[in-house]
Amino acid sequence: MQLYYRSLKKMAHQGSIIDHDWNRFVEQTRVRHVQQGTYLIETGEPVEHAYFCSEGLFRLFYTLADGREYNVGFSPEDDYVTSYGAMVQGKPSTFTIEAMEDSVVIEIPHHVLKELMDTSHMWERFVRKSVERLYIRKEERERELLYLSARERYDAFLLKYPGLDKRVAQYHIASYIGVSPVSLSRLLRSDLH
Repeated sequence: MQLYYRSLKKMAHQGSIIDHDWNRFVEQTRVRHVQQGTYLIETGEPVEHAYFCSEGLFRLFYTLADGREYNVGFSPEDDYVTSYGAMVQGKPSTFTIEAMEDSVVIEIPHHVLKELMDTSHMWERFVRKSVERLYIRKEERERELLYLSARERYDAFLLKYPGLDKRVAQYHIASYIGVSPVSLSRLLRSDLH
């Protein structure tokens, strides 16, 4: 079990979390194995946990009324994944999070996160920095969709998620950068000439 907490502990100690606070965290969270294709959070569900991905990969996506899916992000190893807005507001999630590979997460109940933040300035700082990273990622994504060409959005995807193009089906990447799979295939073929 400690293997799964290792990368999170390394990140946490960069934020100066002392052993006593770390031990409280480990006691109140659990390691969860998630099979490929399993939904960690579904649209319309209440969100009571945040997750830290120790192994594997998740995608975050919206589903339109006609059934089309739009990927808005990916969470690989050493990344957080949740519907943060829904969790803190006590509202249902507006998007779904699916395991794209067999994965392992640390499941963190929201009430535990709140308690740690209320009692430890170090945990409060650590969570704040994590949320800041999520917010920056969201802002970057909005800017990319508004200002960049399809080619530039694809290049931004490669920079943001190194190696993910080898782990994710091309149609998922197309959905993420806001083009059809055919358009992405055409764009990538033009690079070969």
